[in-house]
Amino acid sequence: MDERPSQFKKIEWDFFKKLGFHKLMKEAFDEYPELEQKACGGVIAKAVNPFDEGSYLTKGMNQEAGQKRIVVKLLPDRFQEISYLRKLVRHELMHASDMLSESYGYRDERLGGNPMEESIVKDRYCTFWDIYVDSRLIRKGKETLSDKERRYREFESLYKKIPDEVKIAIFDVLWQDENLTHDKILGLAKDVNEVIKISEGLPINHTLKKKKAVSPGAQCPLCQFRTYHWAENIEQDAYLVDAIKKDFPGWEPEDGVCGQCIEAYKVRVTVC
Repeated sequence: MDERPSQFKKIEWDFFKKLGFHKLMKEAFDEYPELEQKACGGVIAKAVNPFDEGSYLTKGMNQEAGQKRIVVKLLPDRFQEISYLRKLVRHELMHASDMLSESYGYRDERLGGNPMEESIVKDRYCTFWDIYVDSRLIRKGKETLSDKERRYREFESLYKKIPDEVKIAIFDVLWQDENLTHDKILGLAKDVNEVIKISEGLPINHTLKKKKAVSPGAQCPLCQFRTYHWAENIEQDAYLVDAIKKDFPGWEPEDGVCGQCIEAYKVRVTVC
């Protein structure tokens, strides 16, 4: 009975080889010769759902301290479409290459102070990193998961309040960047104003370039508490703008105000 699990694994492996998948995976890893020196092997594992797919590093077994093993988790259905599978594995191995690169400086760390912030920052971080991965693969003439247009749509959806002209200019800079790092991407993911700074010095209308944008999880300029609920179109309520500016002379509508503060001012103005 004790031998059955290992026998099943052998049957699975033999079937995997018979279908030619081991050759496909070897070809994918061969595109990244640097991984052989930096990692102690790679593993293809089953993902339980689409959110579980991806690549990460784990401690290698019986290897020198500090050496990592690459794990790429894939849904079983991916093996039904070989063309997409090649692109997916190539994309994930580029992520792994970055994680093992000293110049990229990857760290496995918390990205936010609370679960909601963690989710928002992680989503942005992954988008920036995917842009960095696919842009380099495309410049090398390799097929990958998404082209420039699709990656722009993903980027654009994260920053609806940034003017289109500015977003396009920022994205073009990111798409051409060959030297992004973990810290740089994390800084962009955490602070929308760092994203906007990329547009400085580019040939964009000055008023558009300097327009501020607020992001979920940023501090309200009035109460200084982090908020995920910003008031919309506050500039249309002149009486509220005037009331706020009496208490905060340097405040402007584009600086934003949280929903709780705006409700407090509405009550105050009504009572007065």
